[in-house]
Amino acid sequence: MSVKDYNSFTDGELIEHASNGDQLAFQYLVKRHNGWAYGFVLKTVRNPEAAWDITQEGFVRVFKNLSEFRQESSFSTWFHRILYNLCIDHWRRTGRRIEVEYQDVLSSGDTGPSGGRGHIFKTPEKALRHTEIVHLLEEALGELSFEHRTIVVLREIDGLSYEEIAEVTGCPRGTVMSRLHHARKNIVQHLKRHGYVSSEI
Repeated sequence: MSVKDYNSFTDGELIEHASNGDQLAFQYLVKRHNGWAYGFVLKTVRNPEAAWDITQEGFVRVFKNLSEFRQESSFSTWFHRILYNLCIDHWRRTGRRIEVEYQDVLSSGDTGPSGGRGHIFKTPEKALRHTEIVHLLEEALGELSFEHRTIVVLREIDGLSYEEIAEVTGCPRGTVMSRLHHARKNIVQHLKRHGYVSSEI
């Protein structure tokens, strides 16, 4: 009897095994995607406790709907959409309040499913500037609308394509590009107001 090498399975293969009752396959799927999923939700709702609850609820919904996954799109895109909708529900329940209860989220080092990550400066000489700019970026994200902030996180941190973001948010590609343009413009203006020039942004 051969031993399954779950680490070598694609997401689709893990889902297929999980949908056939293989609980270990689902555990590997959770392990593979838990980091970026929590990071995405945290950057979106900006509340660690709520982000944890939403991420766990997201995996519950994945488990309940394994048979609905169609491999025309990637699992990460499908899961992003589930999490995005849960974030919208949270946003509406809390009266659209934004709680800032975390530090250095953008420099956490967690990469998205596509390998994207926040603005990270690696040279020691820029360490102080890095800390300051991360704080300012967090402030700038907090000032954006939910829709604009989510687009920035999906594109700049999680590394999704415009087409994937359109699928996640249910918006046309043109709307995605327009929101991202305005969000970037507002972030740059926020940084410039605090003395940063274009070459540093």
